Amino acid sequence: MNQLSCTCGYQAEDPDDLAIHFGEMFIPVNDTAADGQIHNEAAQDNPRDSTSPAPRTMTCRCGFTATADAFDQHLLAVFTPSDHIGLDGNRHSAAAPAARQC
Repeated sequence: MNQLSCTCGYQAEDPDDLAIHFGEMFIPVNDTAADGQIHNEAAQDNPRDSTSPAPRTMTCRCGFTATADAFDQHLLAVFTPSDHIGLDGNRHSAAAPAARQC
């Protein structure tokens, strides 16, 4: 396994693919966290287009505002349970890189 693998055996193509996998495994369809708070995109500010060089920011329904990458990290932090057990009943976390054989 490489650092782009999940403990469930999923082999990601890149870090974004692994993050998408985790999102699919932890974020419920109704976007409601264990504490009852809904976390999903409520608004976008500064959409990136040809006239706006500013990075796009996103606001969560909980009030958290950040760039798209930080917003995705926020969602994973909110929805990833401490035991890393996903909606499918399996454990999902980044697999440790395999030890190199000499």
